[in-house]
Amino acid sequence: MKNTVLKTSSLLAVMVLSGSALWFALSQGQPSPTPAPAPSALQGLLPDERNTVEIAQTASPGVVYISVRSNPAASLPDNLQPFAPFLQPQPQQGTGSGFVLDKQGHILTNYHVVQGASQITVRFKDSLKSYSAKVLGTAPALDLAVIQVQAPANLLKPLTLGNSDQVLVGEKAIAIGNPFGLDYSVSTGIVSAVRRNPGAVDALVPTLIQTDAAINPGNSGGPLLNSKGEVIGINTAILSPSGQFGNPQNAGVGFAIPINLAKQYLQPLEQGKNVSDKEILASRPRLGVSVIPLAAYSPQTLKANNLPEAGLMIQSVEKGSPAEKAGLKAPTRFLQVQSPDGTVQQVGLNGDVILEANGNPIQDIGDLRGVLEAANGQPVTLKVWREGKILNVNVIPQILASQ
Repeated sequence: MKNTVLKTSSLLAVMVLSGSALWFALSQGQPSPTPAPAPSALQGLLPDERNTVEIAQTASPGVVYISVRSNPAASLPDNLQPFAPFLQPQPQQGTGSGFVLDKQGHILTNYHVVQGASQITVRFKDSLKSYSAKVLGTAPALDLAVIQVQAPANLLKPLTLGNSDQVLVGEKAIAIGNPFGLDYSVSTGIVSAVRRNPGAVDALVPTLIQTDAAINPGNSGGPLLNSKGEVIGINTAILSPSGQFGNPQNAGVGFAIPINLAKQYLQPLEQGKNVSDKEILASRPRLGVSVIPLAAYSPQTLKANNLPEAGLMIQSVEKGSPAEKAGLKAPTRFLQVQSPDGTVQQVGLNGDVILEANGNPIQDIGDLRGVLEAANGQPVTLKVWREGKILNVNVIPQILASQ
């Protein structure tokens, strides 16, 4: 079966009930009041049930229902321009989730929830009224955005941000959001893994929290909470194998962006900054090398130059960088290769090849970035291939001004 990674925002649509001619239209602005259970009801619950109920009660008011409207730009050939007023694309509507950060109305969500939105409204739990919101700052490569809503202070219930570096596989995970427009749905599961990003989002997000708590379209931007009610991640995507007729299926594999990654950029996002890929890279510890994966080389080139089958070949070393101080070597022999798009690129043939970092196999730049992030400024041991010999090189990643 084919695996598909789906971002979990949701276009409002009509849902067909299986095996029936009945159509059920998901509607906006129709909250489902959820009265708090009486204390006596809580007393009859198991400890885990009580924990879930209490978190649902306390955290749901801080989760918001985000509705977006976008007006796609028309792109018509010249011969149809006279008919442009009649052929304009229809506005699109979508929904997602987010959660309140502070009493100033800052809300954290996914970038893909608000991307291209011409109008954003926010609704709070058990409220019929929607409030206008605007995008303040974005980090597209991290799939993060901060929006701000003008709403009464009594509706703004900030959630507590946890420490995703302390997340343990097997611990409880609670997702709150608005799947398929069904507002303020709560689902529970566990943290299935904390793994290197499998391609669910941009490679600049090095790791993701995997959970089997049900996450579906509309959950995007909502919080993933631990048993203390702290936000440990931002729900963003699901891995969905194609089932019968190619329809996506919920396979219990959802992904959340670790909250500690978001914390690093909250201040600039709240100040209205759009954080670029280059700025993200510049803020992270690096070795000071440019590299090319050996997967980009032809088998004939690898064999002819006695190169390993996998790894990252260093192409250049920055002066004064940790890599130069550690003695890592750039190539002195090069080969001109043509890429599929027709461009010609020069690649090294005898530079150092990074095979492992702290015992982790390195096959692409994402592997290396993940190890450098996890090192948190501590020395990293590289297993390096150099002209047929295997060396261990210790290097301390640093934040470098140049790129």
